Amino acid sequence: MSAFQFKVLQKDGEIMEGALEAATRGEATRALNEKGMQILSLQEAKGTNSEPKAAKKEKSTTKKSKPTALKAAAENKLKSKHLIQFTEELSDLLSAGVNLDIALKSIGSRSETPAIGRVASECYEKVRDGVPLASALRYSSPSFNDLYCNLVSAGEVSGALGDILKRQVKYLTTLQELRSKLVSAMVYPMFLVVSGIGVSAMFIFFLLPRLEELMLSTGGELPPFANMMISAGDVFRANWIPIVAVLLIGIALLVVAFQQESTKRAWDEKKLKLPLFGKMMITRFNVQFVETLSNLLINGMPLVKAMQLVEGTTPNRYVKEKIEEITGKVKEGAVLNRCMENSGVFESGLIDMVRIGEDTGNLADSMVKAGDRLDREFSRSIERMAVIIQPAIILVMSLVVGVVAYMMISVIYETISVLREQR
Repeated sequence: MSAFQFKVLQKDGEIMEGALEAATRGEATRALNEKGMQILSLQEAKGTNSEPKAAKKEKSTTKKSKPTALKAAAENKLKSKHLIQFTEELSDLLSAGVNLDIALKSIGSRSETPAIGRVASECYEKVRDGVPLASALRYSSPSFNDLYCNLVSAGEVSGALGDILKRQVKYLTTLQELRSKLVSAMVYPMFLVVSGIGVSAMFIFFLLPRLEELMLSTGGELPPFANMMISAGDVFRANWIPIVAVLLIGIALLVVAFQQESTKRAWDEKKLKLPLFGKMMITRFNVQFVETLSNLLINGMPLVKAMQLVEGTTPNRYVKEKIEEITGKVKEGAVLNRCMENSGVFESGLIDMVRIGEDTGNLADSMVKAGDRLDREFSRSIERMAVIIQPAIILVMSLVVGVVAYMMISVIYETISVLREQR
């Protein structure tokens, strides 16, 4: 017999932790399921009778298992279109009333994409052993990030997994379309950037030195601006190794800084204040918040417990802190809409709908309506951004290239003028 540590969600919405003894993990899972508990985590406790044998086995296979795990993770990485396909197929099957394990088995057996088939089959094996789908997804492929898995976990607890996966399909599809539009929009500007850098380098390192030789041979000198550009080119040519080293060190320092939790939190806060993108990120968070919370409330989850689960549906640390603060205040008896208003991360329209829902006693229904409206607004904001980005980038890069071209033409013209005056 082995001891298993468990964390479960009871029927009344309370989260309970404890331990039980069972021969296998599957037996422990069945015992908890029979009591009507939703398993959030189930792990074999350390120090049981099976530990020496397991530890010995782990020692003997450490060197072999690590490369295998890395290889499996790399093989199971899904492309964006395959991630959308997997999520869409799973949501369709669940919405049609198919059980989760049967749906995963079906996807794994009939999928024409090998990576999808492997991920679905591995998830099926883990789910059959009693592992929650969110944890099975984490273990099966690196393509399922924390946001995806947290939303799936909320869907499992609320019983609205199919609906949440459908919204996730829409969200992933929207992101893929936005990436495609951004890539298309960046093709011409990047061509301008590369061309501008190439022309500028040729001008500084080849054309200007020849003009300087010509001017010196005639007893004249280049204009001040041309001399400044030549000096800059000489400095770079003589010290390019230290310059590149400093740039690399600066990049390394930035990478190290962004590994710090405080830096990540500060950057998450700054992102919400970026022009255009910040507004879109706040709107997307509002959509995720209201859709997830409304699903939990509709399925009978108490507000405080629902808020605790919603905390994991955003990767933004600053926003997560705000939700934690709201949850704590609501737990103490504060009104939700006032807490949301004081946090500064919710839109006024959503706050008004929450206020109406609390006043009428139909908070879940009000949040569903607010979610639909915010979803439409989010789609419109993405369309507007896609329309604005391409011409804006082209305009900026055209100005940069135009300034460089003007400087080059001015230097050449001034050089020719000096030569004419010397005749």
